[in-house]
Amino acid sequence: MNKIDIYEDVVNKYMQALAACDLDGLCKLFTPDAKIYSPLLGWVEHRGFFEKMCTLSDIEKSYQIPHNTMLSAEGKSTMIKHFTYHWAVKDGRSTTFEVCDVFEFNDDNLITKETILYDTYQLRIDMQGNPLDY
Repeated sequence: MNKIDIYEDVVNKYMQALAACDLDGLCKLFTPDAKIYSPLLGWVEHRGFFEKMCTLSDIEKSYQIPHNTMLSAEGKSTMIKHFTYHWAVKDGRSTTFEVCDVFEFNDDNLITKETILYDTYQLRIDMQGNPLDY
């Protein structure tokens, strides 16, 4: 497999694990020291971020609508997943937003850094604040 196919496979596994809140499935895609940038939390350790997400998320009511998968035009080990995310939390609140997740990979095809990009305005209204701030 070439790098594009490998990265796309990793990103697809990430999206499936995220939808299922499969904490171990998510974490095995990352290096042990990988960080995630969340618009709601800033830079955080990946396992802690996913633990928060999975604790809150209602996976039966949350879903993703994929739009695009993009590879760096500069030849970097970077892939972007563009999708719409309908996020429901267990207390009944929900929101929908468009998001781009930027994944950076190491030579072993593990994610070293994820930057999540979206506008938090509507999310903060729909969720009455930051649901990850607990």
